[in-house]
Amino acid sequence: MHLQIDYLRTFIALAEAKNFTKTGRQVNLSQSAVSMQIKRLENEVGKQLFDRAGKTVRLTTEGNILINYARRIVKEHDEAVSALSKPNLEGFIRFGSPEHYTAGVLPGLLARFSQSFPDVTVEMRCENSDVIKASVDTGDLDIGICTQISDGGQVIAHDPVVWAANPDFVLQKHKPVSLATFEDDCIFRSWALEGLEKAGISYRIVYVSRSISGLIDAVKAGFAIAPVIRSNVPSELKIAGIGDGLPVLPVSNIALHKTKKVTSEIIDCFAEHIIKSFREKTEV
Repeated sequence: MHLQIDYLRTFIALAEAKNFTKTGRQVNLSQSAVSMQIKRLENEVGKQLFDRAGKTVRLTTEGNILINYARRIVKEHDEAVSALSKPNLEGFIRFGSPEHYTAGVLPGLLARFSQSFPDVTVEMRCENSDVIKASVDTGDLDIGICTQISDGGQVIAHDPVVWAANPDFVLQKHKPVSLATFEDDCIFRSWALEGLEKAGISYRIVYVSRSISGLIDAVKAGFAIAPVIRSNVPSELKIAGIGDGLPVLPVSNIALHKTKKVTSEIIDCFAEHIIKSFREKTEV
């Protein structure tokens, strides 16, 4: 019997959240990936670990036996990794990212990196993709991720841009659609407006924010729809599309950029953490 650490992490998260969708957000996996990992873990142990009732799950008797062992195994694993992961690395990293990506994978990534490398300080800056790329090119930032807007950088993940909408949203052809967007230098805003114009759909921008949480709140209230990456759409909202009369939006290619001004082991190490975390997020 082989108990994979990643599967145990997902198992613990599901035991606490009791819901596949919530668990997916916590561990940065799709709902189908969470289900797949739990199924593989159940196959490995030869026992059913959860009873399912609708959208809610609860631990079986065997699941309750495993949960305490799982927590100890994951804790010991993380402590061992922390102790052996080059504790001599120290310094600081200047890191940049657009707001779109700070709400998903980045909080957990930064926390894990800090745990593994307590003597490395990450200074984070949120700007639009073009600013991030320019800052990395000039050496003002050591590393950055951004929506790919030109050649260069390493594409590390893909996340479709979609229309986040209140479940009651219906496109009314006799009146403009209400939009919530980032400010006018945001590429997602440009894609959304171009898509609507090509589709001949009239619109009005009723809410502008630099915060993804602000856009999502506007959508939840039924005030507007918003173009956001799919991983930022919470389960209580719907993804509107062709069936709702809206155009398909482009896929956001997430590119990693590293400065060429300096070379550093900690920058390379941080880049590896970023790549691994984003690829895990998009694993199906």
